[in-house]
Amino acid sequence: MAPKQFTIGFSRTINLGNYESARVEASIVIELNDGDWDTPKIGEAQKVLRYLLEETWKAQNKTINGKQKP
Repeated sequence: MAPKQFTIGFSRTINLGNYESARVEASIVIELNDGDWDTPKIGEAQKVLRYLLEETWKAQNKTINGKQKP
């Protein structure tokens, strides 16, 4: 029996200094059709995951300690 979906995720905790840190994480679920389990599908999922993580970090990095960064 072949899997019907898979989840790929990643998280990273970043030290902001002054005893503060930020955790950025993202995950995506990929639905599979019958016999659709292949390496290109996994590679595409990793590209999407990287994009989500980068965009999340950029958006969250603008506010640290409740202050808007330039």
